[in-house]
Amino acid sequence: MNTLFAETPLKEMDPSALSQAIMHKAAAAGMDLDRVAEAIDAATYLHLGQTRANRGPFARTPYIEHPLRGGLRVLRWGVTAEHILLAILLHDVVEDCLERLLARFVPGDHSGLDIQSKRGLAYAWIASRFGAGTARIVDALTNPPGGAEQKTRAEKNTEYLLHVRLAVTDDAEVFIGKLIDFDDNAGGLHHNAVPGNEKMVGRLAVKYGPVADVFAMEFVRNADAIRALVSEDGFATITTKMTSIKGRLVGLAAQYA
Repeated sequence: MNTLFAETPLKEMDPSALSQAIMHKAAAAGMDLDRVAEAIDAATYLHLGQTRANRGPFARTPYIEHPLRGGLRVLRWGVTAEHILLAILLHDVVEDCLERLLARFVPGDHSGLDIQSKRGLAYAWIASRFGAGTARIVDALTNPPGGAEQKTRAEKNTEYLLHVRLAVTDDAEVFIGKLIDFDDNAGGLHHNAVPGNEKMVGRLAVKYGPVADVFAMEFVRNADAIRALVSEDGFATITTKMTSIKGRLVGLAAQYA
């Protein structure tokens, strides 16, 4: 039973299959299954109604597939640290579901608070339910608030690049979490290259190209700490991705940008 999804490609799996596979892999790693299930439940509830660009032949897919794919991917890389898995499952709930999270899980009137204060309450809730280590990584994986001022696309891309560099430098746990997210967004960008999406794909390929270089440099300089968190097969997979993702982005930028 627990081998049914062992080799199934992530892109072929719906939320149910991903959840089942995560639970089986988490059990094999000796994780607290109640806590893993609670993280899946919370993320699924908070992302209800949100969708994401196409997966294979589908025009739109439930957003929850993204963090669930990340959770299964990191387990397939051999990560056994429970708080890293939990953080990946919850990595977008503060950025994308803040008001819903506060309304459901944090009692009180939050209407007069600024976004940083609201985010602080959200991280405190995550820490109370899933541990301080999980909350720390979710914080690092969450993009900073955009701010009120108008910015050019180039300025936004530069800010994102700086955010990733600061987050992953000398922090192997955050590197793993951020790379998981990047792999799904940038490494899977070619799946979005369908008629009507050309401009979006070209724009994102340009945005993500320099970020791939940040990951590649940090992977070399902090290799020992990263290797300690994953299996040998996982480390080999990451090594391959350092080249493959960059190559795909260069190709997509040349074709669509």
